[in-house]
Amino acid sequence: MNKRILKPEIIGFIVVCVVGTLMHFFFEWSGESKLVALLCPVNESPWEHLKLLFFPYFFYGIYEAILLKKDKFNVFFAKYMGIIAGLITILNIYYLSLGVTGKMNNFVNIASYFVGVAVAFVISYILINSSIGGSMANGVSLAMLIVTGMIFVLFTFEPPMIPLFQDPQSLQYGI
Repeated sequence: MNKRILKPEIIGFIVVCVVGTLMHFFFEWSGESKLVALLCPVNESPWEHLKLLFFPYFFYGIYEAILLKKDKFNVFFAKYMGIIAGLITILNIYYLSLGVTGKMNNFVNIASYFVGVAVAFVISYILINSSIGGSMANGVSLAMLIVTGMIFVLFTFEPPMIPLFQDPQSLQYGI
């Protein structure tokens, strides 16, 4: 166990859990600011709630890449793999619960967020520690993180009209 890597991963898990939880309310607290909508969920759709993991994790990943730059060259690769696994975990738990019970369960939705954050950081820790992913993979992964962030922003304002993007309460899409 590499304590130099483990400590920032544990701190990151806590930071992302706290910031992501608070972000759930930022759009409403801001008076529905379009600027806040860029990073925070604007409705109760599964897609918008993925922002709760993506943006805090992405920004923490930048901090972590700077923190570990002397020792590790693969932080963005590890963060990209971690975030993909975390987002897929959240969606799998959400849709599995919905499929089994036929209704949304707030406890399961909240728990899926924390499980997704944990999965993202566990994958990230394993990959950073193993030094898998060279400089090319790291650069491509940083680009993919940026593109993914841009897609989150785009789909907030122009979401596809499919259930992933629909608020199950208001039946509206996007902002």
